[in-house]
Amino acid sequence: MSKKIFVLTSSDGDSFQIDEAVAFQSAMIKGMDEDKCADNGIPLPNVTSKILLLVIEYCKKHVFESNEEEDLKKWDTEFMKKMKQSIVFDVMMAANYLNIQSLIDLTCKTVAGFLSGKTPEEIRAYFKIENDFTPEEEAEILRENQWAFE
Repeated sequence: MSKKIFVLTSSDGDSFQIDEAVAFQSAMIKGMDEDKCADNGIPLPNVTSKILLLVIEYCKKHVFESNEEEDLKKWDTEFMKKMKQSIVFDVMMAANYLNIQSLIDLTCKTVAGFLSGKTPEEIRAYFKIENDFTPEEEAEILRENQWAFE
């Protein structure tokens, strides 16, 4: 275990002390440390404590567990299954903000699973996206991109 401790402060004011190895799962934090900008704590105005706890849990598992890759993949799957879809999006945003590539990949894969097999209309409904194409415009787009639907 490394000796350096980082203090992360969530948007709702909670502070979390994490080990250097855990912190360095985040390219953002690693860069801040290299630039000597992390010594007085790291405020995370875009991440709530609830989401930060999940991110820290993920990072700890990926640093300190000496599991084989298959075991880690199973853990990742279970980790994502226990979250509501809205929480998955929040974790994705936090992973993006903190630049934790493996967690970005995992959350994106999970969201892709939510959308798998859905029609464009179902996806629009899921994300509450209004279809602003006229029927003629939509028909033209489908005709021009027919190859994508074969």
